[in-house]
Amino acid sequence: MDIEKLLGELTISEKCALLVGADAWHTIAIPRLGIPSIMMADGPHGLRKQLESGNSIEIQESYQAVCFPAEVTVASSFDPELAFQMGEGIAKECLNKDVQVLLGPGMNIKRSPLCGRNFEYYSEDPVVSGEMGAAFVRGLQSKNVGACLKHFALNSQESYRMISDSVADERAFLEIYTQAFRRALQENPAMVMCSYNKVNGVYASENPVLLDDVLRKKFGYQGVVVSDWTAVNRRPKALKATLDLEMPGYVYSVHQLEKAVRHGIVSVEEIDASVRRILALVESKSANRIEDFDLADNHALARRIAEGSIVLLKNDEQILPLAPTDKVALIGRLARETRYQGGGSSHINPFQVDSLLDRMPPEADCQYAEGYTLQGDGWDEKLLAEAQALATGADKVIVVVGLTDEYESEGYDRRHLNLPRGHQALVEAACAVNANVIVVLQIGSPVLMPWKDDVKAIVNAYLLGEAGAGALADVLYGKVNPSGRLAETFPAHLEEAPWWGHYALGNGEVHYQESVYVGYRYYSSAKIPTLFPFGYGLSYTRFEYSDLTLDRDILRVPGAVSVSVRVRNTGDRFGKEVVQLYIENNQDRQFKPAIELKQFKKIALAPGEETIVRFQLTEADFQYFEPAIKMFVSDSGDYTVQIRKDAETLLLSAPLRLENPGQKDYAMNFMKAESYRICGGLKFSDADFEALIGRKKQPVRVQKRRPFDLNSNLEDISVTRLGAYLAQKAMAMGSTRIQGADPVYRRMVEQSMRETPLRSMVVFSGGVIRMQQMLALVELLNGHLLRALGHLLRRD
Repeated sequence: MDIEKLLGELTISEKCALLVGADAWHTIAIPRLGIPSIMMADGPHGLRKQLESGNSIEIQESYQAVCFPAEVTVASSFDPELAFQMGEGIAKECLNKDVQVLLGPGMNIKRSPLCGRNFEYYSEDPVVSGEMGAAFVRGLQSKNVGACLKHFALNSQESYRMISDSVADERAFLEIYTQAFRRALQENPAMVMCSYNKVNGVYASENPVLLDDVLRKKFGYQGVVVSDWTAVNRRPKALKATLDLEMPGYVYSVHQLEKAVRHGIVSVEEIDASVRRILALVESKSANRIEDFDLADNHALARRIAEGSIVLLKNDEQILPLAPTDKVALIGRLARETRYQGGGSSHINPFQVDSLLDRMPPEADCQYAEGYTLQGDGWDEKLLAEAQALATGADKVIVVVGLTDEYESEGYDRRHLNLPRGHQALVEAACAVNANVIVVLQIGSPVLMPWKDDVKAIVNAYLLGEAGAGALADVLYGKVNPSGRLAETFPAHLEEAPWWGHYALGNGEVHYQESVYVGYRYYSSAKIPTLFPFGYGLSYTRFEYSDLTLDRDILRVPGAVSVSVRVRNTGDRFGKEVVQLYIENNQDRQFKPAIELKQFKKIALAPGEETIVRFQLTEADFQYFEPAIKMFVSDSGDYTVQIRKDAETLLLSAPLRLENPGQKDYAMNFMKAESYRICGGLKFSDADFEALIGRKKQPVRVQKRRPFDLNSNLEDISVTRLGAYLAQKAMAMGSTRIQGADPVYRRMVEQSMRETPLRSMVVFSGGVIRMQQMLALVELLNGHLLRALGHLLRRD
């Protein structure tokens, strides 16, 4: 494909059409010039290609595919090789189904465990997220299937995700929330997807600072930037911000671009720049051919990935692993109907779902009782009594509990960290009659565990994918030694979280007021105990660390220091260990977290075997972003290199002095923000946050009134009599369209309808509503009858 020649042959109308999807999943084809279409499909923990792959963006029935462990689960493996294999496996299914780009991985940082979509993201830490995401991209693109990093950026909540305004200081933005994207961008993903929300006052889809200055110029990305589905506010402004492709396709946006070119708002050169990137992507995938593939192969791979991702949180008296002779009571409906994935657009139509009940060893002495239902809070007094009776006579009790899709899903956030009432009661009932209780958690994000001290063992299975039950049974009976580690903090008390009082409060500004103190960076700095810390996980064997060695005690910039540590398996089982290297920061100048993970490696050792694990640290591992000069810099001073078992457990440490001859002094507000210093108590005052962002905070909730516009939603217009009537009718129509759907999907759709901008509802309507009709409606709501009639006489 001669792209430059094609640019000369394409008409302006054809070029504009190439920058808007042909339908919900395809780019447009230009047959007269031999330009084919390519297809995108949802991910990231499997392929979700809809049976109806045309213009509908509703979540419909999809082709069968292997449901791999969710990203939260894979991150717990701390094993980039497994992420690579997962990407490679999904790519084979994409090739089999003629899909050229998978919409994944999800790279957003887990600011709060209340985010309903956290199961679709890796970690609270940008190093873990970056390394796991980069490996997934490498695996997917090793088969020439494009990856799409999402959602760029500051997309940390589901509530009002299409209209809220994420406000963060420069350091938090660049050190935490975009750092994982920056690492994964080194693998040259085919696409980057912008988020729905505003970033510091401007919609991500048309934010030139976000997309052009940061993503393209600072991070060097040259590929295609695609919108999240219906995320575009104004197409010409999005183009000028270097957003290349609007999805899904809608003719109104093509006409907007054509008009913008005619009026000189957008230049032909700007159009050509985006078309050039689209054509390069199409050309790179046009040689892909449909290949045969057996889903059973990926089912087996999904099980192996699950094996490496299960986290053992507690194992008093070595109650695990179980022996085949143990008389076991297996209780909890999730043992029979596994929760193996999260809800929303990533929901996979699975190839074969295994259950723990079915995958218990054939020789195991096991009886089963349900204990609760999977509807609502799960409470059922009869089922609870039956399960408790079974637990009474058992040697050991496995209680399988977790979060159902009603408690966490795309589209809405959690309001608390509690398990459903019926699940909680089942654990308590089992503990009341048996001292040997083992809890298995099927969750997509942290939960509180008031019964933690009453049970002997806790196994965090997260969301293991369709084949994970077999891996879980192997861990429970010792065929597999658990080696997962938590890639997120499990807080002991929600109100102690750094974002408390600043998360998902309304449709206005969302204040990232804790700045760089995300997750363990806060808890370790504030010395607040957690339920389970970041990096935590147990094994059936023991590992001994010794001989932490640095090849020099002064790192002169530029330069590097080699770090080595000896690790020995002193137990009697083969096992895998995650070696975690942290830096204890120098606090002389800018505020910084007390410790930060810099590198990690997963190793495998036989009983009695030892190895030397090596790392190399450079200036980059000591840098923070300095807003005064818009650069990452390092400070001279004393640091400590640490090997930790987890964020709360120090194993070995060694001092290191960094000398930076190019260091300069900067008079910055950051240096004056005393409430952000550890010695200042980490109170994150409003005054200091306003100094960091350079302006006053705006309200977190706004009651919008006339004049309404396309960014208003049903909640906004309901303050008028006409708007309230129309909102009621719209909700009724929406409910009719999803009649018969499961309660989780209904809740997601209904909440989204209330919060979605009117412009997006046009596209979501699938052609039922035209844009000019919606513009006319807005004018009617504003009391402008003649303007409304004018819109009705125009084409989209």
